[in-house]
Amino acid sequence: MFLITLTLIAALAATPPPAAPAPPARIVSLTPALTEILFAVGAGDRVVGVTDFCDYPPEAKTRAKVGGYVNPSVEAVLALKPDLVVVSPGPGNRDAALAMQRAGLRVEVVQAETLEESLSAIEAVARLVGNAEKGRSLVASIRERLNAVRRKVSGLPAVPTLFCVQTEPIYAAGRDTLPSELVVIAGGKNVVTEPRYPRLGLEAVVAAKPQVILQARMDVPPSGKESPEEAFWARWPQIPAVAAKRVVLLDNGVALRPGPRVADAAEQLAAILHPSGTP
Repeated sequence: MFLITLTLIAALAATPPPAAPAPPARIVSLTPALTEILFAVGAGDRVVGVTDFCDYPPEAKTRAKVGGYVNPSVEAVLALKPDLVVVSPGPGNRDAALAMQRAGLRVEVVQAETLEESLSAIEAVARLVGNAEKGRSLVASIRERLNAVRRKVSGLPAVPTLFCVQTEPIYAAGRDTLPSELVVIAGGKNVVTEPRYPRLGLEAVVAAKPQVILQARMDVPPSGKESPEEAFWARWPQIPAVAAKRVVLLDNGVALRPGPRVADAAEQLAAILHPSGTP
């Protein structure tokens, strides 16, 4: 029996462990935030397809387009022959993701909406592409920068702030959203207490008396050229932020995207809310 046991151990020792799956070589990203993450964790050269809205980093614009975030083209994705597709849950993209799975593609769903989910997504994507250490290092760096912003505004009065994502009708970021979390980190107080992105009446905005209005836009017009949103708010000088000329346009890509630039967004917001930077 002893000899048999030794023979079995020797046989097992001679058996090589199963090989780890090879990192994906051809990746399609179905959200702008995941595209940014892929590039940030060193997998940008393996990204072969992105959505029409993936515009950062600049290299992302050179990749094949597979449609929109909510309506990706299954045919376009299949044509790229990816060995990994990454997607975040979103309105309208579930059927497309399931169709890709049925077609035999590896589809990984990565949740990225709140701040903590953004950081978790960075580490998850880094693991998927075989660059786990790069992901951990990047997240540690982002956390340190966010903490530096917190320390900088500590002791300063919280600025009542409206983070508006659309005018006419007005929609704004409420609690439990990434913009709201970043406003708080940057030394602001979100005047919208409802969850998610509620529609607001103008009367509610006037009553909330925001001292700063952060207005998100797909594209920020050149300096000196008034945007439609700025023209809209200018009609309501009874709002403290308008009277004080503190309506600030923000690039959607930085302020609303749950990816590696969340620290950039927090630093930008802190400079807006507390331009003096001192108590």
